[in-house]
Amino acid sequence: MTDGQFTKGHLITLLISSAIGVGFGAAWWFFGASSVSGGSTTLVVVGVVAVLGLAGWLVLTARRGAGLPAGGGREESPFGKQYGIAVLLMLVGIFAGARVLSAVFALPEAVPAWVLFVVGLHFLPFAKLFGSRRFLVLSALLCVVAVLAAVLAIAGWTAAWQLVPGFGGAVVLWATVVAGLLGTDRQGATSPAS
Repeated sequence: MTDGQFTKGHLITLLISSAIGVGFGAAWWFFGASSVSGGSTTLVVVGVVAVLGLAGWLVLTARRGAGLPAGGGREESPFGKQYGIAVLLMLVGIFAGARVLSAVFALPEAVPAWVLFVVGLHFLPFAKLFGSRRFLVLSALLCVVAVLAAVLAIAGWTAAWQLVPGFGGAVVLWATVVAGLLGTDRQGATSPAS
């Protein structure tokens, strides 16, 4: 995300993309928790704590970045046309694939793994858009989790269709957020201005 000096624009991009990661990670986590019979209360509490902890870290990062120099404005934002196209293609892929899995193959239980796989693929162009190879790792890991869910389910653990994408997707997204925030902290990019 930074070839030069880390600016407020870069921080805003980091915060937006991290908030999206926290939110969708929460959606995956709570989907996984809802698939667990008995004992899901503990998982819900763990999810709430993780979301609150990450949200708090985002707020602290934003506050510590108040002294960053201006720059990286709207004209440099990665959230433009190419971003929109990637998201649109993801949505089309999700809905088309879900329809085929449900109507043609009678495998509606495979839809969560398909969704996670397509979400993983949609991150590929983000490496260039955001200038961060972290999105390549994110893409690969989400796709691997989705394939793992399919392999485990086909091998006989049918609960893997929900549990593996749910918890695996959440952990990968949240770990990526943590890596981004740690990277920013390590660079001293959000240290208060002196």
